[in-house]
Amino acid sequence: MSNCSRITVAALVCAILHFAAARVCAAEPATNPSTQPGRDVPARIAASGRKGYVARPCGFDMNRNGRLGEPADRLVGDGKTIDPDGDGVNEDILYVDSSTGSDEAGDGSAAKPYKTIQKALDACDGPEDGAEDIVCISGTFKETLTIRKSGVAGHYVRDGFQFPNNPLMIIGWDKDGDGEYPPYDKDDVAVLEGDLGGGKHLPWAIRCSGRPGPSYLEIAHLTIRNYGYQPQDCGALRMFTNGGEPQTHIYIHDVEMHQINKSQASQSGRIVFSWWGGPRSHVAFINNLVNEYGSYFCRGTGRGERYRFQSNTIRMYGVPVKGLVSGWKIWHLNEGFEILDNILDANPAAYNTKSVYAGVGICQCTRGWTIRGNEFRNTGIVLQAHAGEYCTQRSIDDVVIDRNVFRYDYPDFRWPPIAISIGQCTDLNNTILNVTITNNFISTGTEQGMQAAIRADVGNSEGPQPGAITIAGNTMNGPFTRNGNAAVWIGGYPRREPHAHLQENITFKNNIIANARDNPVVRTMYAPKNWVANGNVYDGSTGWVWNGVKCDTLEEWQAATGQDADSRTGNPAFVDAAAGDLHLAPEDTVARTAGVDISKITKVDLDGDPRPTKKLPAGADVPRPRPTSAPSKR
Repeated sequence: MSNCSRITVAALVCAILHFAAARVCAAEPATNPSTQPGRDVPARIAASGRKGYVARPCGFDMNRNGRLGEPADRLVGDGKTIDPDGDGVNEDILYVDSSTGSDEAGDGSAAKPYKTIQKALDACDGPEDGAEDIVCISGTFKETLTIRKSGVAGHYVRDGFQFPNNPLMIIGWDKDGDGEYPPYDKDDVAVLEGDLGGGKHLPWAIRCSGRPGPSYLEIAHLTIRNYGYQPQDCGALRMFTNGGEPQTHIYIHDVEMHQINKSQASQSGRIVFSWWGGPRSHVAFINNLVNEYGSYFCRGTGRGERYRFQSNTIRMYGVPVKGLVSGWKIWHLNEGFEILDNILDANPAAYNTKSVYAGVGICQCTRGWTIRGNEFRNTGIVLQAHAGEYCTQRSIDDVVIDRNVFRYDYPDFRWPPIAISIGQCTDLNNTILNVTITNNFISTGTEQGMQAAIRADVGNSEGPQPGAITIAGNTMNGPFTRNGNAAVWIGGYPRREPHAHLQENITFKNNIIANARDNPVVRTMYAPKNWVANGNVYDGSTGWVWNGVKCDTLEEWQAATGQDADSRTGNPAFVDAAAGDLHLAPEDTVARTAGVDISKITKVDLDGDPRPTKKLPAGADVPRPRPTSAPSKR
């Protein structure tokens, strides 16, 4: 097992109501395309403003018009509609009831349902007749489901992503016919239960079988709980098989997953959503709750492209003491990850841990990551390009970390955490190329503080290091407490033998580093040849380190680096720094006009507000205009 995400980093619980999800359960319009491509990265979905999972009455888009939960979308699984997507083809709809159904006497109709879901899945004929199979379930089922058939090939585009047009569906049955589905509708129950009693559990809730495995699948509006708890190879979803043509267009939404491998030690095969297998493409995991899981949320390898994880709430629950729990840990030739608008909560106080794995582990050979609009609570991001004998074919590239909130409020980690760690490398095929970090809030609410907000130790042993690191428009608030560290730390550990070839291309603009307290604001262990810095606001009380040499004043730093001509020192006034709200307060006079033009790097701030061309602020927040007059009294 590689060490890609093993780190004492943990980005923590954000108490900022400013970022709370709007709990809207009505029809959802498509989000708008991103206005910020980020370097030469193609434009991707912007952060929507809504964070995490929201139970909603209907998350279907049966008429494929991009608007979810409309009346036309609420006819599937109502026990009577035979063409719920209105395409003129009657679907193969099979109903299952754990209480009243019968596998022997039932025929899969709403009047005579089957008793087990597997019976219905075995009765599906796949795409042979051009109609999609829809399995609607009611009740509680102690089963491991095996999917062997695909849906009908074809897709449509919503929000710039491909979704299956006529998939094989496993969904909660809207048995009362009110157009609302479980788990939102408490009158309807659709539960896969892994607890068999007596300490025994089923290893998987849903798995796919075949070479190639099935494609064009949709799983929605049900609950999965208490699966896993085996020594290896267990969890909730094992969707990918090995070999053959790619599995494609797999869509999972509005599913609640509770206590998957809860309080279990980290093992390589204990995974909520297994990523082993492939090749694969166009996998969407949207608006789901993964509550109190142990080991890994999503881990594995295999080739593939185009993945979206959006508006999910993912909450860890590991084992005490070590508490080794991780979010994503993906490696090999995978690319095109969109991690958008999620809440990722390490939840360390619940199990009194001393350390956690990374929330997102970007591992060797993967490319094309957009991590935008998320809340990281007590967990962070690790980039690691090399780990033993796992994939040495190419370097990590095209990573955008944008408009996220990292909040640390757990006081008892073994070591203070690091929010974003760009790790060690070896040769030119196992290094880290282009990384862009923009518009993030990074803060701590504990006296323990942080080691660093951002640490980069990038280089290789073979030749000149390609790529660039860009850090622009971020707000970082300490304290940064571990001796020998810094708020932003370039070049790794002082006592470690440096790489022969280090990253020379680093841009550092319009950042705020406040409340440093115990450590320098920026520490570089070498002198990057193309260090470009300006428009920053530094807490000047702790100094800087350039090429391993201390600079006590901004003037000394400017002379040593030849940069930061327009930067200044001071600690800005924030709306509520104690709670992690690092928006600039109306009374701030330090950062509001301290910035320089970074429009070629990012055109918006953390909230998606446009960055102005005049009176440029430093940090992640562009303050909104003050009212010109007091609101009228009524």
